[in-house]
Amino acid sequence: MNRLAYIEMKAARAQVHLDVLNGEINVYLRKPYTRTRKDDLEKKRHIVRTEQTPLPPIIGMLLGEFLYCLRSGLNQAAWHLALPDARLHKARDICFPVVESRTTKGFSATLKLFPDPVAAEIELLQPYHGTGAPQDHPLWQLNFLSNVDKHKMIPLASTSYPVFVPGNPAVEVKEFEYAHEVSVPLSDKADLDFEPSHPSEIEFGEWHSDVRIPSHRLADIHGFITCTVIPKLAGFFSDSPDTPISRADLVGIVLE
Repeated sequence: MNRLAYIEMKAARAQVHLDVLNGEINVYLRKPYTRTRKDDLEKKRHIVRTEQTPLPPIIGMLLGEFLYCLRSGLNQAAWHLALPDARLHKARDICFPVVESRTTKGFSATLKLFPDPVAAEIELLQPYHGTGAPQDHPLWQLNFLSNVDKHKMIPLASTSYPVFVPGNPAVEVKEFEYAHEVSVPLSDKADLDFEPSHPSEIEFGEWHSDVRIPSHRLADIHGFITCTVIPKLAGFFSDSPDTPISRADLVGIVLE
C-alpha cells in the first residue's frame, strides 16, 4: 500500500466521525433550548425565559477526532512529498502549510522543502486564492479549528437560539450567561404569544472571538480535502509500495 492510500483512509475515517457527529448534533437540535413563562405579580410583568440546553461533551470529542484525521493527513502527505534532503535535515520543519498571504513569514521557506511541482500545487491550494476572504476558505477553517483543539480547548464557540422581542415600548430584556428573559406588563402578555421559527445553530471557534464557523461547514471542509486537495496531490505519489506502516520483530524462539 502506498502512502496516498493511507491518507485517503484518514479522510474516509474523518467522514465516519462526521456522520456520528452530525447525528449527535441533530439529536441536540431537537431541543436546544427551553422556553418558560411566568407572571411576576409583584412587579406586574409577564416574563418569557429562553434557556440554552447544555451541549453534550461527545460533540466536542467527535469534532476533535474529525479535525485530527484531516489535518494530520495533510501533514503526513507533506512528509512523504517532501525532498529527501528535507526529511533528513529539516524533519521538524515539514508540514502542510496553510497561510492567509503568500508573504506570510516562513511560507516561502516551507515551500522550498518540496520539489518545485509539489510546492507550486501546495501554493495554489492556499486560502488566499479563494474567491472570498481567506477566513472563509475551508482549508483556513480546518487549520484554525485544529489549532484551537490541539493547543487551547475544544472549539465549541457557542450555540445560537431564537429570542422573540415584541415591538412594545415597555418591553425589558435581561441577558444571563446561558439564558435571556423578555418581559412586558401583565396587561400586554399576549404580545409574547409568539414562537420564533428561526432554527438554532451550533457554532465552532474560540470563546470571545469573532470567528464563528457553523457546524454545516464541516461537510464543506471535508469535501475540499477529499475532492480537491487529495486529487491534486495524487499524481505526485508513487504507485510502488512505500515503507510499511507496521512491522513484526522476532522476540525469541520458544522451544517445547
